[in-house]
Order: sequence, then structure tokens, then C-alpha cells
Amino acid sequence: MNNNKLLKRVQASLKWKKSNSFCAEALNIDLPTYLELKKQIINSNKLQLNYNETVDLEKGESKIECLTTINPKTPEEIIKLLRIDTDKWRLSQYWNKQQGDKWLVSALVTQIKKTEEDILQEILKNYKPNYKKLDHKVKSNNFEKVCGVLSIQDIHFGKYENKDITEDYTNAVIDLVNKTTKVYDLDKLYYVIGGDLLNIDTFLGTTTSGTPIGQYPMAYEMYEQAFDALFNCIRYMSMYANELHVVYIPGNHDRLSSYHLAHALSKAVREDNITWHTEYSERKVLTCGTNFFAFEHGDTNTKNSLMIYATENPEEWGYTKYRTLYTGHYHKKKTIEYITEDENTGFTLKIIPSLSKTDYYHYHNKFIGNKRSAIIDVHSCEGGKLAEFVYNAI
Repeated sequence: MNNNKLLKRVQASLKWKKSNSFCAEALNIDLPTYLELKKQIINSNKLQLNYNETVDLEKGESKIECLTTINPKTPEEIIKLLRIDTDKWRLSQYWNKQQGDKWLVSALVTQIKKTEEDILQEILKNYKPNYKKLDHKVKSNNFEKVCGVLSIQDIHFGKYENKDITEDYTNAVIDLVNKTTKVYDLDKLYYVIGGDLLNIDTFLGTTTSGTPIGQYPMAYEMYEQAFDALFNCIRYMSMYANELHVVYIPGNHDRLSSYHLAHALSKAVREDNITWHTEYSERKVLTCGTNFFAFEHGDTNTKNSLMIYATENPEEWGYTKYRTLYTGHYHKKKTIEYITEDENTGFTLKIIPSLSKTDYYHYHNKFIGNKRSAIIDVHSCEGGKLAEFVYNAI
């Protein structure tokens, strides 16, 4: 039997409403051959005599109809015949109606709604910056080599009151770096990101724990705003520091979203003198000479911090003399010193101020009057704090 006759017999069998194995046996051919010929017939555009699609954008539904000479029996065959884009639409219902020697095949499909993770992945996939590596570093001449700590927590990108926060944040970074490098050679710079970098963590406008905050702007717009600001400022800092260490710390507002942001930045910014510390950890410790730098957000109990950091980091604690814990969360500046034996073996808790503007929550609880500012601490590479520079937002 030639191939054309066999194809016609297989096409005729599609009207029997029988199983594939039954049809193959009736045509005296093996099942794989029958399935391959059936697939060819279904894929043939000649079988589609008429095709109509009606889309309801408000409901997110679409009705698709096709007049064909075959009778598809499975969802997979319906999807193939009606050319349904399974990345955008989900098959909800389908039905077939015989009209003479043809079949009217109808299907109802619903639009697939993207989740927050889908949109974030799409943003990262489509983000293709025209990246050019920096061809020079700004060097200081004959200045003392120092290590700086720039912890700008609690920026709250996406908060309604913070419409101008990108400008405040950028100005603070430029101002503090310039003030430092006018009098010191910035050998190492420890820059902290996270700690309520973003105001919300979900599409529903809530923090990580579910506290409702509201959405301004949408979650993905907030993400894009923060990404662009940090992308530019991190590259700027890398021009002035011989080594730039970017340290990610999660906050109570944005534990998941800020991690996504820090991870994406670590892949996007590719300067050779940047070391990324973006692993998820609520407490981190880095050392420079005899300086012990600890970082956390500060939303949990800090009264036992001395014991915690000494226990979790005994080696670093043992060979350092000048130990400082940098936190945020309270949107104000505060320093507490815990003395063990003398001032050289003490432990300092430093709460960093915020650039974020006051919102209703702070107004309601009478948390007002704090200065909107950012701080960089300058330490000797051998150990010990030398200076502090402050940027005050207008």
C-alpha cells in the first residue's frame, strides 16, 4: 500500500472515535507507524479549513474555533491543532461537534498570570546593559592607606515619601567617597547593601512577615529603580577604592527581594577590584588588619551581640583589637560601647542613620526629628578608627 493511500485510511480512522491501538490494528499497521501518520495529518495546515479567535482582554479569556477534517481527542492534539501558545494561555475547556464530514473544534483558554518571580526573572533576562569596564582608578597621592565602612541601610526604595531617594542616595555616595579620598588613600572600602533597601517584599504590598505597607510604585518598578541606582553607585565606588567589598545584609522589610537584587548586581557589575559577599546570612564579619567589622540589620535583639559575635567568630575575635558592629533599622544615629577589659578590647555597637523620609508609621509613633543622613567611618589599616564623614540630606 502506497503512502498516500495509507494516509487517507489513517485520516478516515480519525472519525471512528476509537483508541489509537484499535485503529492501528484495524488498519493492519503497528502502533508507532499509526501514531506518526496521525501526527503528520494533525500537523498538516491543509486540514484547517477555517480558524477564528475571540479574545476578551478584561476577563483574560479567549475562545478559539477551527473547522477541520479530523477529530482530535486529546488536549495535546487540541493545543497543536488550534495553535495555542502555552506560554501565554492555559487550556480550560474544549469540545468537538461534527458537521457533515468535518468537525468544529472549539476551545476556551485563560490567560496565564505572571507571578512576582516570573516578572523578576523576565526583568533580569531582558536587562542587557551596555557594559564597559572602567579603564582607570582614581588614585590618591602619598596619603595614608585606610579602610572605610559605608553602610547605607534603610533606604526604602518604593516608599511613597521617597520619590527622590535615588538622588539622595547617589549624592550621599559621591559626597562621602570624595570627602574621604581628599585626605586618605582608600585601600579597602566595605559597602553594605540591603537592610530594608526595598520597602516591600511582595506583589501584595507587604513586608516579608506580611505587614501591609502599600504599593508605590509596583514591586517590579521599585526593583528597577533600586537596581539602576546601585548599579551606577557601586561602579563609582570601585573607581576610588583599591578593593571594594560589597556586603549584603537582609532587612525585615525585604528579605527575599533584596537578596534577588544583590545577587543580580553581583552578576551585572564585573569590575576586577570588587569582591561580593552576597550569600544569605543575617550576620556577617569581615576583618581589616586588627579591625573587626560586624554587620547586621539590627531588627533583632542586639543586647547579647558581644557574646554572639565572639562565639561565632572566635578566630577573628582573637586576633583583632578594634571591634565594631554596624546596624540600622532605627533610622537614627546611636553609638554604644561595651568595655571588656580596656578600650582596645572593647566592642562598639553603632546604629547608622537613614536617608529615608518619615512616613505615617513614624509620625503616628512619634518617631520624628531624626536627621536624614549617611555616614562613612574611616579606620586605619593597622587598626582603630581615624575619622567619620557625614552627609546630611536637605
